[in-house]
Amino acid sequence: MDGLQNIEVVIFDLDGTLYQDGTFYKRYLQLLFEEGEHGTRLGEFLDDMASLLAGRYVGGIGDWYHPASDTWTRGTDPSPVYRNWLGVEQSVFPKEIDAPSIYAGDAWSLVSIFATRYGVSEQKRQQAFQQVRREMLQGASSFERHHDLYSAIGNLTGVRAKVLLTNSPENTGREFIAALDCLELFTEIQYGAAKPSGLERYMQQLMGRESLRPDQILSIGDHAWNDLYPVRKLGGRTVWLSPYPSSESAQWDIQLSTLDELAALLVDLQQIKQRSKLSSI
Repeated sequence: MDGLQNIEVVIFDLDGTLYQDGTFYKRYLQLLFEEGEHGTRLGEFLDDMASLLAGRYVGGIGDWYHPASDTWTRGTDPSPVYRNWLGVEQSVFPKEIDAPSIYAGDAWSLVSIFATRYGVSEQKRQQAFQQVRREMLQGASSFERHHDLYSAIGNLTGVRAKVLLTNSPENTGREFIAALDCLELFTEIQYGAAKPSGLERYMQQLMGRESLRPDQILSIGDHAWNDLYPVRKLGGRTVWLSPYPSSESAQWDIQLSTLDELAALLVDLQQIKQRSKLSSI
């Protein structure tokens, strides 16, 4: 990406950015569906989830799910084409088009789509989410702390600010970030950030407060709708980080798959900033 020497603020997401876990969704689905009327279909749901993540299904990362019509659309289509889970084009009513939809931005949101489709209560979703988070920290999944990444963030001293914005509430988010041993790595941490709209507001306030241009702000995340769209809309730079294929990944300045790649990018950014500082002396 050209222009890395101009970056003054880096905004990080939490889930999928400071850690990656390719199996948590299995436990999440199990907690949501193992007991109840859909318990016998858990294996089917797990297979469907794997297909969605691999891009083998009608929908997947980067697409929109519409609960009112139980259909999928793709944002890159010239005009919306509504398809059911079998890929068959459907006619939908205007009230269904106007109803709320869910962006399939990451594995968490795909699980949310299953929960919505099969009527899982918000209370049960929150309980399952918190249980999965606890089990992650207890080593019950493939979750791993990535010390090279945390070192790269800590050593990134050539920028004005390193900001962590998470939609997690403080009472649970702080505990999780502390368990990652990341609390001291950031200039600022905002919990309950209400992304995507909260990120757009934050960036606008940041540019005004720090007299920054949009291209001096770099946002890194795995959920494009929450972490990247608001920044790109205002002219900022974006890094999409995900091990999964997406229907819209070509829109971002940089696309990465692993935390190793992100760590290398941050090391490069620090070296570029150091060289730029020396050349200006």
